[in-house]
Amino acid sequence: MTVAPGNRGPLRSLGGVMRRADAWQVITIAFVIVTCWLFALANAVLVTQQWEFNDVHAYLGAGQRIAEGGPVYAPTADESELYRYSPWFAVLWIPFTRLPTLAVEVGWAIVLIGATLLVLINFRRSWAELALALLLGGLLYRTAGWGNVQPIIVAALVYLLPTRAGPWVVGITASLKVWPLAAVVVYAWRRDWSAVAISVGVALALSAPALFTDLNAYPAASRPPNIYDATFLFAIPALLQAGQTARGRTSSRGQAY
Repeated sequence: MTVAPGNRGPLRSLGGVMRRADAWQVITIAFVIVTCWLFALANAVLVTQQWEFNDVHAYLGAGQRIAEGGPVYAPTADESELYRYSPWFAVLWIPFTRLPTLAVEVGWAIVLIGATLLVLINFRRSWAELALALLLGGLLYRTAGWGNVQPIIVAALVYLLPTRAGPWVVGITASLKVWPLAAVVVYAWRRDWSAVAISVGVALALSAPALFTDLNAYPAASRPPNIYDATFLFAIPALLQAGQTARGRTSSRGQAY
């Protein structure tokens, strides 16, 4: 079909608008990616310059106290090395108290970096996911620099939430960090009461032993939410996928009957 000469002007104008819109979209995407990249780079430089390992020392300290028959929770000279988790996690660290501290720090750092990379490789399918990986990945890598268990928690949620082990993982990780319990809201909204019961039950069962420990000398200062808690947003796609999987299983059972 031929276009009359008089109609070429509007078509040409429309094409120009579309090209300008595409150009602005590319510029916006590039700006966002570069900004997130610079933020991630800044965090990477901070971590690489000095691995502080405060949390590793907190874990080892709690494990050492248990091994010596002392309290799980005790004040420390450096508040950043306070142990703030469920007793079961400190028990896991008892064997590592017999190893050289440097070896434990290096080995744990490798595990945390590996967990961080496992999380990030899941977010590469679009520009939005890449921006999220750079923005939150920098924060997650920063927690690894402290030796914090958070990268492992986030990786466990990202990979296991869509599986049948999801509620169990929520309960276990919630005994270390409270934020995974947000998944219970989603379970309740879906009326998946068994998942709610498992998540809350496991979290309570693992956390309850802390009530039977000596907390008299422990500074019970609450720690407000911080920017690093935002890394749990990595688990949202997995939680949504878990909802779709659960609906699929329910639908299959309905067809079977």
